[in-house]
Amino acid sequence: MAAYYVCSMAGVSGQYWARTSSESDYMEATIDGRKGMSINWEGSAITRPRLVVKPERISELVDIVKNEKKYPAPVRAVGFQHSITRCAVADGGTIIDMRNFNRILEFGQGHVRVQAGVRIYDLVKALSSRGLQLCACPEFGDISAGSVACTSNRYISSRGILGQISSTVVAMKLVTPQGTKLDVTAKQPDMLNIMRSSFGLLGIVYEVTFAVRDKIGFVVERRQMDLDELSLAMAGLNIDGTGVRLTLYPFYNKAQLEIRHSVKLESKTRQWVPSLRAWGWNCCMPFVAQLLKRLVPGSGLRGKQLDILLFQAQKRFARLFHERTAEMSAVCLPRCRLPKWGRCTYTTWAFPADDFPLLIEKYVAFCRLYKRAHGFRCDLPTQAVFVPKDPASLLSYAADGNVFTLDVFSTGGRGWDDFLIDLNLFCSANGGVPLLNQTKLLSQRQAVRGLGRRLMTFKRLRRNVDRNNRLSSTFYQPLVG
Repeated sequence: MAAYYVCSMAGVSGQYWARTSSESDYMEATIDGRKGMSINWEGSAITRPRLVVKPERISELVDIVKNEKKYPAPVRAVGFQHSITRCAVADGGTIIDMRNFNRILEFGQGHVRVQAGVRIYDLVKALSSRGLQLCACPEFGDISAGSVACTSNRYISSRGILGQISSTVVAMKLVTPQGTKLDVTAKQPDMLNIMRSSFGLLGIVYEVTFAVRDKIGFVVERRQMDLDELSLAMAGLNIDGTGVRLTLYPFYNKAQLEIRHSVKLESKTRQWVPSLRAWGWNCCMPFVAQLLKRLVPGSGLRGKQLDILLFQAQKRFARLFHERTAEMSAVCLPRCRLPKWGRCTYTTWAFPADDFPLLIEKYVAFCRLYKRAHGFRCDLPTQAVFVPKDPASLLSYAADGNVFTLDVFSTGGRGWDDFLIDLNLFCSANGGVPLLNQTKLLSQRQAVRGLGRRLMTFKRLRRNVDRNNRLSSTFYQPLVG
């Protein structure tokens, strides 16, 4: 049976009721009318739902969506709190925790079929043990299959490896806003194209089928350089089938260029090297930045020290650990269980690849000018990842051509939100395309400017499919209706 919670919205004290005592904790939630509950991994998005439900069967999921009196709107499905925006908020409504839908159902010929609550880290490991892998290369393991199937995501690509996991979805099953079950397969390419970027607004996904392939390996070449040398280095790259990641230090005038080549998987691999690098970026670096923020009061001195420390660490890592062949699964790690103050946040835009070297120059100038004017600077390096042209979803940020994503990282704090407002203005004015679920403080005008007619098409479709706004929310309502 489904466990569920009742949250009091009127007073300070809340009611809590679950059918099984084992469900006494939910995420990091303090369920009461005043505090609400955390709905993203960094703890910045707080929502106050009326109900939190954890169904175990499809029939229960159907009843939740159909029964408007018992389960008030908005109805939002969540998994492992991976998002950094408020895309899962359901103030006064119903949150569906999908983590009971956690079974791998079938390893087929060229595909794997899973329930929507399966953790990607667990799926990657299960495939690896069978000599298989996803056709995309996720680096964050604590994210659900249902989430990546219908949202924008970006990972480093290379030959035979896509940058968006949603583009590898070949079928999905969902419950529509009317409470009916719907199967979408590759025989319905237009429908599948729409559902790959539906953000839970056209139905609650409960089963996903991903394309898989035989395991391949990769090797990485890394180069450290001044920012002035980066444009020339990028101009000499043949990025066709090659994975590219940049790490930028706008205030230290340094950059690292990482080039990933797909190779035949050898019998001997060095799994721990890419795993160590991913752990350092996702866990160690934010923790060090937050620690310095607490120990060193002056932001200018702290930022300079941190830039030097992180860049030199990257440089020495590249020298000490010459890359041997590694499996793609080595970069997929579960989330580090750090305290909230040791975590980081980020926002993402995408830009045409041909113009990206010039965009980097403009971005560095913007960051430096903003620091002089407002005293705020991001205390973590900025990353950029190459994603090849990918029109597999209606709202794909790479639908029109090759792009680089600009992933701006920070430990947040005072001044971060104000910086994001100006950053969004800068990115939109320079031809950026937002990721609706990963671009923070995005305005409707900026969303329309970046996604154009495709966004308007989605808005019309949503109005027809969900006339009563059963699945919408205060986050998506201004963007897509």
